[in-house]
Order: sequence, then structure tokens, then C-alpha cells
Amino acid sequence: MRKFSRGAVVFITLGAFFITLGLSFKFYAVPRLSVVPQDQNSRQVLADDNASFFDADNAAPGSGPIKTEVIVIGDPALAKEAAADLGVSAKTVAVFEYGKSTDNNNEAPPMDFLSQKFAVDRHTGLPLDWSGSEQNGEPITFKGAMIKLPFNTEKKSYEYWDATIRQPTTVDFVEETELKGPKDSLKVYKFEGSVPETDFGIREVPRGLFGLEDTGAVEARRTYQNTRTIWVEPVTGAMIKVQEAQKQFMYLDEPGATPVMAMDTTSAFTDETVDKNIEDYATKSALLSAISGPVPVVLSILGVLSLLVGIGLAIGFGRKAKDQVA
Repeated sequence: MRKFSRGAVVFITLGAFFITLGLSFKFYAVPRLSVVPQDQNSRQVLADDNASFFDADNAAPGSGPIKTEVIVIGDPALAKEAAADLGVSAKTVAVFEYGKSTDNNNEAPPMDFLSQKFAVDRHTGLPLDWSGSEQNGEPITFKGAMIKLPFNTEKKSYEYWDATIRQPTTVDFVEETELKGPKDSLKVYKFEGSVPETDFGIREVPRGLFGLEDTGAVEARRTYQNTRTIWVEPVTGAMIKVQEAQKQFMYLDEPGATPVMAMDTTSAFTDETVDKNIEDYATKSALLSAISGPVPVVLSILGVLSLLVGIGLAIGFGRKAKDQVA
């Protein structure tokens, strides 16, 4: 039986270990870490200290601070049901309950409220065509990004779901920039997209609001326009900061009626929300970048070098043993 030197065995073993570890990072760890968590529970806050709006409590125009709270909660049990409905693996689906509430005085009811239920592909973050999808209790088919952009976000245009007009819009890559937090700074891609003034609903309000004789309540046509800016961490696709410059009007289609501003706001993630996002995703981004990029390459190179050294030692040991026998 042929024997090898202890050094040769050590280097060959290390070489095999490094190569196996590098391949494991590349083909096992990365696909399992680059997924949307099924049990996600997050809270994001947007604010505008100088908004103009229709004050429903007083049935009159108002102004002042407004705050929007967005809560996203994952439901792993419902994800299993959705996966079964879709005929796919339960590991590939996440289901979320999404709530968004905007108010000016923290008193019920809020100025605006949105609820959604949707399933996403955990690898892309994009919504799936699931029968349980809902918006404000009504069945709907979602299209475009909703809570994140895809992992390894590219410098291109993406579809983004606009809940107000109930259809996808487009956000375009603008620039690569940097957001700074108290401890870390983070490279981000800036995207921007606009929604032109679009009809989206009807609201019952006093006729006198439009500069006409107040003869009672009338149904006013509501419109909406928005310029949305999103700062995305490209490795994870996470939305680190979101800003919406939004305007809403009410129109009464009668001669002499003056349009009414229902909302004029530039709301953005608060500094506290952005700082927390930077803190959370700086680490996640660095980890994913390392294990999907240089770490497997370095381990593979070390593995090959160790194997070559081990083989060299084995050959040298074999020759030495042969010479001694001779």
C-alpha cells in the first residue's frame, strides 16, 4: 500500500475542504440567503411637516404635519396554503399582510388607509398571481415591485405597483449614490417614476367647497399625481428610503366650480427609519456580497493551491522512498 507524507495528506485534505466550502457558499448558501424572509415584520414611517390637505374632520382645507405608517407582517402558515394553491414549493413563497395609514392628528378615522394581502416569490420579491390577493378587501392581481426590488438590482427600469391607481407604473434608474447613517454609509441606486394626474375615485363633500352655493353634499371626482423616488440597496433590493411628492384634487363637474386641493405633500421616510434601514442592510449587503463574490473565489484558489502543494509533496515523498529502497 502506497504511503504519503503527513504534509501531503494535510494539504490535500485542506485543498478538498476549501474547494468544497467555496462551492457550498456559491451554490448552497447564496441561494438560501438571497430570499425574502417568510416571517418578516417591519415598520416604516414617512412624514411631512408642511402638508396641505382636505380636513375631513372639519370639512374644510387644512395644513400641517402628516405621518404615514407602513407595517408589513409575514404569515408563514398562509404561505404554505398559497404555495399549495399555486402548485409550487412552500419554500419559494412568502405571504404578507400590508397596512398603510396616513393621518394628521392620530385620531380615528385616519385620513387615508390601505390594506393589502399578497404572495411573493421569495427569490425575486415580485408578486405571484395568487387567488388570495386583496387590496382593501377586494380581489386583485398585483404586478410590479411592492416591498422591494429584485436581489442584485440592476441600473435599469422596473415596474412598481401604485396602490392608488391600482396598476403598475415605471421607476427608472437615475444614479448611483450614497446614504449616510450615524454609523454606516450605504451605496444605493436611486430610482424615480411619475404618475400623471389620473382619476381614481369619487368623494362625497359639501357643494360649497367648490365656490358654489352650498345646497348639500355632492359627489366630487378625485384625481391623483405622484413623483416617487426610491433609494435601493442593490445587493438585497431593499428600499432604504422612499419619497412621494403627491398631489390630489377634487373636481365638481359643474359650471363655475373651482377645483379643491385634497392633498399636497412631499412625504419621505423619517431620518430614524432611514438610519435603521442603513444599519440593518449594510451588514446583510456586505455578507451577501462576500459569499457571492470574493469568498468562494478565494477559497477555490486556496483549495487548488493546497491540492497542488499536497500532490507535489506526495510525489516528492514517493521519489524519496523509491530512492531509499534502491
